[in-house]
Amino acid sequence: MANIDFGTSQEKKTIKSVPKEAHDQYFRVTDQVSEEVWYWAALISIITSALLFSTKKRDWGLFVGQWPPTFLLFGMFHKLLKPSH
Repeated sequence: MANIDFGTSQEKKTIKSVPKEAHDQYFRVTDQVSEEVWYWAALISIITSALLFSTKKRDWGLFVGQWPPTFLLFGMFHKLLKPSH
């Protein structure tokens, strides 16, 4: 298999630094959010989903009902990978 050169070494460094910059930016934003906020957001979205579903707005209820796992994953991801802990 042939090696393919995709640019200069400076361009390669820039490409490799993108994940680090995204990681740093993520933690700059989420460090301002308490861990409890993610869990409360999940609980509130579950309640909202149930209310929407019971008021015959089933499509909206299903849409909002997909949010809790995302909020919980953000909270867990941040807790596990938080560089300050």
